[in-house]
Amino acid sequence: MQTNDVFAYAFRDGIEALTSLVPGSFHTTGPAGTLLALTRSVIPALNPIVVPQSEPDVDEVATLAELADREAGPAPWSIRLRGRPGEHLREVAARHGRTTATVQPFMTLSQPPLSAAGRVRRIKGDEYKTFATVVAGVFGAPPELVSAVYTAEVLDSPQVTAYVAETGEGEPVAAGVAITTGDHAGLANIGTLPAFQRQGYARTVTQALLSSGATHFYLHADEQTTAFFERFGFATEENWTMLTQ
Repeated sequence: MQTNDVFAYAFRDGIEALTSLVPGSFHTTGPAGTLLALTRSVIPALNPIVVPQSEPDVDEVATLAELADREAGPAPWSIRLRGRPGEHLREVAARHGRTTATVQPFMTLSQPPLSAAGRVRRIKGDEYKTFATVVAGVFGAPPELVSAVYTAEVLDSPQVTAYVAETGEGEPVAAGVAITTGDHAGLANIGTLPAFQRQGYARTVTQALLSSGATHFYLHADEQTTAFFERFGFATEENWTMLTQ
């Protein structure tokens, strides 16, 4: 299996691991390896059909899209795949109203250099509201939306590592999380509250996550965050597409 394939399947496994921890979630994997994972969040990216193959099995995607329509209820779901969707996959997505395409750089890093972090600490389940408040403030979302996914049970899982960075007065101002499967970890939700940006807090959180035990890391970035992660040695290996309504 090629390196990009290994990371793509690790991403699928990370989504499946997170979904399996969220109360009331649903997930299933087709024979060809395509995953349907429904956390039932209002965030489409957290209710994806994940296509890890470089050549999608369009029939399997179609079957899982029908299942998503039945199982997701009011939760918006998405299709996340490597590269650009071909004509037949676009037709399947369009039948289900998934016509908006967002390109996401998929960045990877192996054997990161260890570096000292600043004032940062790991968040466990009993502080799930603290984590939700920071992440919600970073991304402009209601805290209850975040805490519905990152519950106390999720944050207490050995597969989940969440950190907050704090000011000298102990105020949490930045956060991030890693989902680990085997020796791969997916990083997500890294950011700093607007009033405290450009002071190194997100860097501190990222350093802590890169020191959390895995040896290979991946994440989906965007135009605004690609350069930030490149400073840690991440490189864009390929682009993924997310199809939503």
